[in-house]
Amino acid sequence: MTKAYSYIRFSSPEQAQGDSLRRQTAKAEAWAQQRGLVLDDSLRDLGVSAYHGANRTTGALKSFLEMVEDGRIPRGSYLIVESLDRISREAVMDAATRLFALIQAGIIVVTLSDGQEYSEERLRADWLPLVFSLIVMARAHEESRIKSERVGEAWKQKKEKARDERKPLTRRCPEWLEIRDGAFVERPERVALIRRVFQETIDGFGRREIVRRLNSEGIPTFRGGEGWQTSSVAKIIQSRAVLGEYQPHSGTHRNGNRKAEGDPIPDYYPPIIESATYWQALGAIQGRRQNTAGRTGMSGSHLFQGLARCAHCDGAMHIVNKGRPPKGGIYLACSNNMRNVGCDNVRRWRVDALEPPLIAAVDMLDQTAFHGENREVGQLRAKGEAMKTQIADFEQRQRGLIPLVEIGDDTATARSIELAKLIKRAKKDLTAIDNEVATAAAAPDLAANLASAASISKRLEESTDIEERRELRTRLRTIIRTLIDRVEFHHRFGATAFFHRREWFRINNRRSRYHFQQITTDGIPKVLLDQNVPDEIIDEWVAQWWS
Repeated sequence: MTKAYSYIRFSSPEQAQGDSLRRQTAKAEAWAQQRGLVLDDSLRDLGVSAYHGANRTTGALKSFLEMVEDGRIPRGSYLIVESLDRISREAVMDAATRLFALIQAGIIVVTLSDGQEYSEERLRADWLPLVFSLIVMARAHEESRIKSERVGEAWKQKKEKARDERKPLTRRCPEWLEIRDGAFVERPERVALIRRVFQETIDGFGRREIVRRLNSEGIPTFRGGEGWQTSSVAKIIQSRAVLGEYQPHSGTHRNGNRKAEGDPIPDYYPPIIESATYWQALGAIQGRRQNTAGRTGMSGSHLFQGLARCAHCDGAMHIVNKGRPPKGGIYLACSNNMRNVGCDNVRRWRVDALEPPLIAAVDMLDQTAFHGENREVGQLRAKGEAMKTQIADFEQRQRGLIPLVEIGDDTATARSIELAKLIKRAKKDLTAIDNEVATAAAAPDLAANLASAASISKRLEESTDIEERRELRTRLRTIIRTLIDRVEFHHRFGATAFFHRREWFRINNRRSRYHFQQITTDGIPKVLLDQNVPDEIIDEWVAQWWS
C-alpha cells in the first residue's frame, strides 16, 4: 500500500510552544485521510534550521533521504510538507538540487500551502510548476538571508558592547554566577564548590573520584540532574570562564556550524579561580594521562601510578589483576611485553609488596637537609608547570589556525601572530622561573611533604575506613610524585626508585631494610625497592647504576 510521510520542521525550539507543530500535523493528517493513505508522521526536525542545510545533514530529513537512496522507501511514496521551505532554505541552486533528487528518485513531494504535487510524471508533461518552485525557494532563502543578517548585526553590536563595556549579552551565564541589576554576581555556595573541584584535581583526585565524593555527600548538581557526571567535572576544569574569560561564538551545535568568533573577552565574568591554579589543575590532569600505570581500585590509587616505567624499553607498566589475595593480587607488568611488541621483560611485580618499601624510601630522605631553604621555590615549580601547560594550550590554538592562515584569512593570521607573541613571552617567563628554581638549594614544600607523607602513611596503617583510606592514598600518591621522578622495573635488578635530581638530597642511612646508596655525581638518589635480592645481584645493580 502506498505510504505518505509527513515531514515537519521549524527552526527554533521556542516554536514548539506555539502553533507550528499542531498546524503542520493537522494539515498532513487531513490530506492523507482524504487520499486514503497510511500516514507516517515520525519525520520531525524540531528546532533545526534549513538555512544552511543542517536538517539534511542531521536528524529526520537525513534519515528519510538515506532510506530513499537505499530503496527502503519505494518509488511512488509521498513526502508531505507544509511548503518547500520546510525542506530547504538554502540558496536556490542547492534547494532545487534537493527537490529534483527526490523527484527523480520517484518520491512525490506535496506542498500543503499551495496544493502542489511535484512528481516526475507530472513535471515531464508540465514544467511550469518548476518555475513556481524556484520562485518559492528563492523567496524562502531571501527571507532567511535578510533575517540572518539582521540577527547577526544585532548580535554583533551586542558582542561589541560586551567587549567594550563588559555588559552581559543575555540572561545566560556560567552556573556559578547570576545576573542582578544588569551585572554578574557570584553564587557563593557554587563558587566554593568550583574551587573545591580545582583543589581536589590539583591534590591528585581524578574526575571519577571527585564525582564519587560529590555524589556520596549528596551535593546537588547545578541543574538538578540525577547526580554528578565526570563530563560535568571536566567542563568545570576546562572552562576558561572561571578565569573571567568569555569566548563569543557564532552558529549553533545543532546546526553543526558553531565556531569561535574573534578573540576571547578577558574580565567579562568575575574571575573565581587564579590563573596559576587553573593551569596547575590542567597540568595535573595531563600528568595523570601520561604514563599512568593502570586503573585504581576501591582502596584508591596505587602509589606507582604515573611513575612506573619498564627499565628495558621505557614503556609504561600496566596493572594485571590476578584476582583476590592470597592466591591472586594486583601486579605491574610491562605494557609492551603484554602486547608482544618487542620487550622481553616478562617479570611481574606485586603492588602491595612494593608499596611499603616505596614509602620507606621516601621516609629515608634526610629532612634536616631542607632546613633554612627557600620556601617559595615549590610555588615557583608549580607556577612553572602551570606555565608549561599554558604554553602547550597556546601552541595548540595556533596550530588550529594554520588551515585558515594558509587560505589567507586575515583574522586568523592576526590571531596567530598574537598567539606567537604570547608563546614567546610565556617561554621567556618560564626560563626565568627555571633559573630561579635551579639556583635554589631546596624546594620549599618538600620538608612539609616529607612530614605529610610520614603522617599519612602512619594514618594509612591505622585506618580501617574505606573512604578515609581512599583519600589518604590519593594524597600520598600526589606527595610521592613531587619527590620521586620514576620507578624503573628491571627483570633482574627489580624495582628502583629514582628521586628528582636535587644536589641537596641526602638519604638517611639509619635504615638498612632496603638497599640504597648515597648520592653519586649525577645527583640522583636511587633506592632498590625489592627485598631479599641476592648479594651478587646487588653488586651488579650497584656496578650499573653507581659506576
